[in-house]
Amino acid sequence: MKGRVIRMARVRNIIILLAAWSGLCASLSPAAHAMDDRVVYLLVTSQKYDYASPWQMGDISRSNATGCVIDGNMILTSAYAITDHSGIEVMKKGESRKYQAEVYIKDYHCGLALLRVKDRSFFKGLKPVEFGPSGKIPGRAAVVYRWDSLSSLKEYSANLTKASIRFYEPGCSALMYQFSTSMNEGGNGEPVFIDGRLAGVAAALSGESKTLYVLGIDVVLRMLKDAGDGDYRGVPFFWIDGVELRSDVNLRDYFGVAAGDGGVLVTGVPAISSGGESLRINDIIQSIDGHRIDDSGMYDSPYGKLYYYGLVQLDHQVGDSISMVVLRDRRQTTLRFTLKPVPDECCAIPLISHDRGPRYCVVGGLVFQELSAGYLELYGRDWKKKADKRLVYYYDSVKSLVEKGPEVRVVVLTRVLPDTVNKGYQQYHSLVLNSVNGVSVKNLTQMKKLVDRAAGDYLVFSFVGETTVVLDKNEASRGESELMQKYNVTAPHNIPDVN
Repeated sequence: MKGRVIRMARVRNIIILLAAWSGLCASLSPAAHAMDDRVVYLLVTSQKYDYASPWQMGDISRSNATGCVIDGNMILTSAYAITDHSGIEVMKKGESRKYQAEVYIKDYHCGLALLRVKDRSFFKGLKPVEFGPSGKIPGRAAVVYRWDSLSSLKEYSANLTKASIRFYEPGCSALMYQFSTSMNEGGNGEPVFIDGRLAGVAAALSGESKTLYVLGIDVVLRMLKDAGDGDYRGVPFFWIDGVELRSDVNLRDYFGVAAGDGGVLVTGVPAISSGGESLRINDIIQSIDGHRIDDSGMYDSPYGKLYYYGLVQLDHQVGDSISMVVLRDRRQTTLRFTLKPVPDECCAIPLISHDRGPRYCVVGGLVFQELSAGYLELYGRDWKKKADKRLVYYYDSVKSLVEKGPEVRVVVLTRVLPDTVNKGYQQYHSLVLNSVNGVSVKNLTQMKKLVDRAAGDYLVFSFVGETTVVLDKNEASRGESELMQKYNVTAPHNIPDVN
């Protein structure tokens, strides 16, 4: 009798556990399952370049990301989730098969990417997401979907805290939402839904503050409209230096700003920027396309106060014409200009260094590179604090460098490969090159030409800070092959445009 009671108690406990488990599954699964025919799993194989030894690749890594299906049999995800990719595989619910995906558009300036899958059978059983409305957020409560490393679709709640304009590169802004969330991992293309409709795509996650950064649906729709004709041109390029008027009475009085008016004082306009031929230093931008700018550089939007760059880049395409009312010499003037595309190399220091090998040149064991964000990131996530202060200074002065001309780059001696030809200089690194044999250096291509065409027996490299390196030109040339073999240097330079 006692054994029977024990067995009955065990059965009852098992039934209770099964009922509890069933209730838990019922509370978690249906919502996630409702989206598993729209949300897909990405397996990304990547290999970054090794900026310490720029002639070689770094380690191969594999990571998982998330995407969602959109009309046209395409997958929408974050561009930064697939940086430096060498292969992308995609999976869907209920299948272990991995399909090969290829990039259709990857735009680091707006942070989004579109993928295609050659095998169209992949999309069988999948549905495109429905987009939320542009120009407004229908609610604050959101749901985020993420495929984990075990290929399970997870659902997370999130709550909108703010919307703002963020920059991936100077002159390239995007509308970014911030959500509070319980997620510990993510920020890799996860779709974010409000009321069952796509509100944006996750681009980053702060584990410390539990903040999920999400590219807004306006950014998505702008990209898709641009891509609609098959000629994707990207974010319009607008890049100026400006100072908000705020409550500076003297500044407002000096420029003749009327009481109650706002605006942004233009302090610098690179010629390569949209409006570079129209705007002038000391202009005060007071409105854009009829939208007034307040004295903190903000305008009223459906998302609240946004930085004025949004008026140029959220709703416009390359080739569009925009109008600006500026206060110039105490008189209001209306300017009209056409929006330009982002130049191939808009910065004297490339701030986006993905998907391409670093430009370098090895001369007598001296390794020269053009300064880039990729090189600075060798110092780690806190490179702005840990990197050589001289290099950070040039990074912070990038706009003034642009004004010196589109061909100007910062050439840096990044390291020295020890050899008899460079004896006495082997400890040098992070030195900014000033000249070769007395001729000022503008970029790596020109430096290579100066070295190749140098007369005399010596190469004299002068660096900022009065450091000088002198090499025997003939000895460096004779020992090049042996030096390259010793350090496994595959090519003496990576300068595509050198003659």
